[in-house]
Amino acid sequence: MRSAAIWISTLVVGALPASLASAEEDPAPASVVIGTEQRAPSPTSEALTANAALMDRLLTTANEKTRREQKFAAAAGIVGGSTLIGLGAWRLTEVEPQSQFSRGLGVMFMTLGAADLTTGIFVATRVAHETRRLERWEKAREDGITELELARAEGELLSSAESREGERLLVRWNGLTHALAGVFVLALSPVPNTTRTDRVSAYIVGGLFVGTGFAAFGLSFRPTPSEAAWTEYQANKVSGAGQQLSFRLSPSVSRHGFGLGMSGTF
Repeated sequence: MRSAAIWISTLVVGALPASLASAEEDPAPASVVIGTEQRAPSPTSEALTANAALMDRLLTTANEKTRREQKFAAAAGIVGGSTLIGLGAWRLTEVEPQSQFSRGLGVMFMTLGAADLTTGIFVATRVAHETRRLERWEKAREDGITELELARAEGELLSSAESREGERLLVRWNGLTHALAGVFVLALSPVPNTTRTDRVSAYIVGGLFVGTGFAAFGLSFRPTPSEAAWTEYQANKVSGAGQQLSFRLSPSVSRHGFGLGMSGTF
């Protein structure tokens, strides 16, 4: 916003006694000028304070939500992966009937189970970057937030939002893959020369794959805490641009009279 300057000046002159106001007695009267200046609070500092408070709240909330989601995802991955590995081992090590369909189920369960278990362990053991980001922000708050520190935090929040968006897309396609695998299991279950146990187990596992896969696919459209925090920050961020006010009074006293000068910059 382009600032504009408006100068306002006024002068009030009061007459002194004629004997004191004679030009012959004092051709160059001395004057006394007293300046009084008042400045409005800087919009930049107000915006910095407001945005820092907003950033503090959003980073704290995003970290808490991310940690809760991380615990749930880790538990789901470990439990689900262990279950699938157990089912796969059972289908591969059974003595009867040892059909190709049974072996195929065992291989699929072992593969997907190992992937889910590995993902669950990874999620449970890693420190989320939301936590590290909050630690850096709290350290910066102790040292005093500057515009540079706030800009760095904004960049980290944007980067985190973009990273979480990519992970959300990965979960989406992973869930769709599980759902399609369940559909294939259900479609191939009633093949000839399979026992009743094969068909029942295939129906159960295929249904679980379809349910959990499509559930993960649907939840992947929900923004992550970091994405939601960045969106809210953009919506509520206070702009540093604004009107500035500078107000000044300049009294003037001389043997000829007195005056009052007043100027302001907007």
